[in-house]
Amino acid sequence: MTAFDLPLMQALLGAFNPPELIAPSAFAEANIVLPSSANAQPGPLRLASYQHELVDSIAATDCEIIVYMLSSQVGKSLSADAQMAYVIASDPGPALHVSPTSSKAEQLVRNRIDPLIGASPTLRALVGRGVATRKGSTGGADSLTSKTFPGGQIDFGSSFKADDLAARAIKYLFLDEVDRFAKSVGVEGDPVSLAIKRTKTFENAGRKVVIISTPTSRMGSRVAAWFERGDKRRFFVACPDCDHRAPLSFEQLKWEQGKPEAAQLMCEQCGCLHDETTKRKMVDGGTWVATALGEPGVRSYHLNELASKFSTLASVAAQFDAATTPEMKQSFFNTTLAEVYDAGTEIDLSSSELQQRAVEIVAPYPADIQHVCAGVDVQGDRLECTILATGHSGPKGEQGQAYVLNHIILRGDTSADTVWLDLDDALGQRFQLLDGRSLPVQISAIDSGFSADQVNKFVLMQRKKSRRCYAIKGTAGFDKPATREGGRLKGVVRLLLIGVDGLKLSIAKRLSMQAVGPGYIHLPSHLDTDYFDGLASEQLVGTPKHGFVSYRFEKTVRANEALDSCVYASAVATLAKPDRSKPATAQQPKPTADALDVMSAVFNTGGQRG
Repeated sequence: MTAFDLPLMQALLGAFNPPELIAPSAFAEANIVLPSSANAQPGPLRLASYQHELVDSIAATDCEIIVYMLSSQVGKSLSADAQMAYVIASDPGPALHVSPTSSKAEQLVRNRIDPLIGASPTLRALVGRGVATRKGSTGGADSLTSKTFPGGQIDFGSSFKADDLAARAIKYLFLDEVDRFAKSVGVEGDPVSLAIKRTKTFENAGRKVVIISTPTSRMGSRVAAWFERGDKRRFFVACPDCDHRAPLSFEQLKWEQGKPEAAQLMCEQCGCLHDETTKRKMVDGGTWVATALGEPGVRSYHLNELASKFSTLASVAAQFDAATTPEMKQSFFNTTLAEVYDAGTEIDLSSSELQQRAVEIVAPYPADIQHVCAGVDVQGDRLECTILATGHSGPKGEQGQAYVLNHIILRGDTSADTVWLDLDDALGQRFQLLDGRSLPVQISAIDSGFSADQVNKFVLMQRKKSRRCYAIKGTAGFDKPATREGGRLKGVVRLLLIGVDGLKLSIAKRLSMQAVGPGYIHLPSHLDTDYFDGLASEQLVGTPKHGFVSYRFEKTVRANEALDSCVYASAVATLAKPDRSKPATAQQPKPTADALDVMSAVFNTGGQRG
């Protein structure tokens, strides 16, 4: 064989060699170009350190089901796109991508898939081609619902359409945002189970089921349930000071309240604090670690926004500070931390425990009190009135402690006058404090749900006595302010609208405090069991729907007037002004000679005044 023939022979033999194996992540970085229309950092794809294993799992031989319980901002969608690109170019087969709805599926193709294909020459040369069926035809499809490529096809469907989920056999299945899927596809049942059945033909033959989502609540999260079935892989990073390795945890994020821009990550082992720059270096050197045995063939991954190069420690801290309603907290825990969340678990009120921690509250009352307010719940046969005192705020604006001085039940027909006269007497009390001050009920709130005519008459009577009194109406919604002006009650007095849900949540959290401190509510021991049952009479309930959770308060016992009247008093307490009077023990100015003459005349006449 001549020297000339050797290279030729080597080339001929080389044609029979199998194609060089390449990791899916390496393929993605070598062939995917991110379009400027859909990416903050367009150009050749550069995966984050934690994305390499996520993408490579599509070719792993030790698993068939891959679960991504990931937060926003960590590239979970891009990781799935890279896997689909690898399937198209390197390991083709029948594939299906399922979105929550048809419109979401169409948006996915228009806004992510088509621009990605158009910007990446390798994909552009393959998509829309297939086996020729007639002269001059590629035999391929390239539409919003289906794309073919040599050796395979990928369809895009909806979790609400059984026809999208129960047709041909599938080797690669991508289930995107499963916690927003339909609960059931008509009589066919769970859409996730229905779609997975389509992969049965390829079981133990290279199938891959990729389940992707941010989680929702414990009871309604599909991705959380699948995550628990897997090996629970978490991304471990090393502390540069002590080399302790642990997952990025929100519990280790430290900042002073109100100053999220100074947030730092604390090592749980040595206590050293690390800034944003150090955190990024820690993430670059991180690794995935399986923390459970899991079911055979099921890999599951969890990662929160602390790892994201598109977010910061300060951003995560600021998001937490801004999450003041149950819905906002739900969103924070689900999308930022990738954790299941149930707002009701933050509040666990027990009427017996409330009664056990009640203390004696009698006159003279604590000198800390700055004003007293009253909330009145109106029923057909009684009025229930809570007298609530509020203490001074802390030096840094911390919420003052509160004291329930009394809860009065006035029985009688509320459409008649007698019971309202009793209420007038109750609101005319003064409350003696330890420092010598004597405070009146500064503001009262009267529920307008019953006996509207009597409420109008009573409010007008109180105002004639120079007492601040409002007819109020509760409004639902955690985003509602504590108080705002409304219309007029039967065209007479103007209503004060009360944001009851937010106030109930605040009161419930304050009542669930275990230690006395800012915001703590002191309860009086002289009230009976019914009062404490009423105070703990409602619980926060979340209802998952299409991947979102809607919250509301539901009664657990029938009588909730103790809670309602406390809510009303708390609402108008936000309008009260601190008492500026001096204690009676304070030194008073010496009376002038003229004043002494007047006082002498009064005492000499037995205190009679003309």
